[in-house]
Amino acid sequence: MLIFLDTEFTDLHRSARLISIGLVAEDGERAFYAELTDTYRPELSNEFVKASVLPLLQGGDVRMSMTELTPRLAAWLASFNSPVQLATDSLAYDWPWIQQLFKKPGTWPPNLDGKPFILQFDADPGEKFNDALERAFAGGLRRHHALDDAKANRLGWLGVALSVR
Repeated sequence: MLIFLDTEFTDLHRSARLISIGLVAEDGERAFYAELTDTYRPELSNEFVKASVLPLLQGGDVRMSMTELTPRLAAWLASFNSPVQLATDSLAYDWPWIQQLFKKPGTWPPNLDGKPFILQFDADPGEKFNDALERAFAGGLRRHHALDDAKANRLGWLGVALSVR
């Protein structure tokens, strides 16, 4: 099963810090969302993040430390009781956070594929993917909210998958 992943972080450089992470299952019925409490400081985020990401943070029960996030996310992924593969539209920005979260020995979920599925499409499928993304955002999903972006990527992927059947 594919699990669609998105992350939000403080900037587009090597010292960026994770702000939030969202995942949604291929079936659309199961989701995971967390906001980090110990990885970043709002004042050290770039101006785009301050204007477009930080205002969308929910707070409350989804806030947790990186130390809490690792076992919670591992347990959520393991709850699928079948092999899962993370799907991302941004290999360079999303996947390194997964590698960091599960870098300690024994933390990588046994059912999680070690290689992500990359949501990258050429020409016509790419247009269908982007059209489905835009419909998702026009329908109320919030762009630059990690869980909503993961949901939009799922809908984009479904738009491509349904068009080839």
